[in-house]
Amino acid sequence: MNWYCVIIADGEPRQARAVDFVLALRSAWREAGKPQGAAAFLNRGSASRFTFLLSPEAATLAPGLLRHYDALACEQAPNLRRYAPLPL
Repeated sequence: MNWYCVIIADGEPRQARAVDFVLALRSAWREAGKPQGAAAFLNRGSASRFTFLLSPEAATLAPGLLRHYDALACEQAPNLRRYAPLPL
């Protein structure tokens, strides 16, 4: 199972798209019974984009959401030192 990365870049209504993504992910997590293995992380290190990382468990909750936001699969678990946990 892969981790997934969602990047919301500058040039889009970045803040609104990021909020929509988080709300949809949280809704999917609740509807799935709040699985404990599901985790999400956020990096706002760049002023021009938001980068979200989803654990394999979180990625299985909303495959349509991942497609909608053009998520990219990571073959290896990412280095989370630059990311903050995103409460689901």
